[in-house]
Amino acid sequence: MNTGQMLLTIGAVILLGMTVITVNSTFSQHGMVLEKTEVGVYATSLATSLIQEATGRAFDENTVDTVANSTTDFTLPGNIGPETGEVYPAFDDFDDYDGLVRTVDVQGTDIFTVWSTVRYVADNNPNSTSTNRTYHKRIDIAVAGSSSADTIRMSSIYSYWSFR
Repeated sequence: MNTGQMLLTIGAVILLGMTVITVNSTFSQHGMVLEKTEVGVYATSLATSLIQEATGRAFDENTVDTVANSTTDFTLPGNIGPETGEVYPAFDDFDDYDGLVRTVDVQGTDIFTVWSTVRYVADNNPNSTSTNRTYHKRIDIAVAGSSSADTIRMSSIYSYWSFR
């Protein structure tokens, strides 16, 4: 082999090495993106599941077995939360989810912490909490993974209505 062929061979080996390093780096980045996406999907699923679970309950403690005729029949804003002796998951009404903090271990993915708060909201502005009883309550949920820098936040409005 002469000098020209040796230089071409060395150049080809260097080019091949750089290509292998670039491909490995790209695969590594894609793996991290997929892992973050998986954690985000699980966090979103946990928040959505809690919203669906809460809205499957009665609107208020005072409407579990009876119909409310006015907002004065509802729980006072300062008394929102689980009643004495009620423990998750045996809640019977929507506002019992106020102050709930849960840890959920999704094997092979992450350990998530889920927080929720429930407040009455103003009739004309669902983004504004109300110090009065209204026909609408909002649940705010936050989900954070132990290895995630992001926190998923979701809200849902639950309104009281009945057929007469």
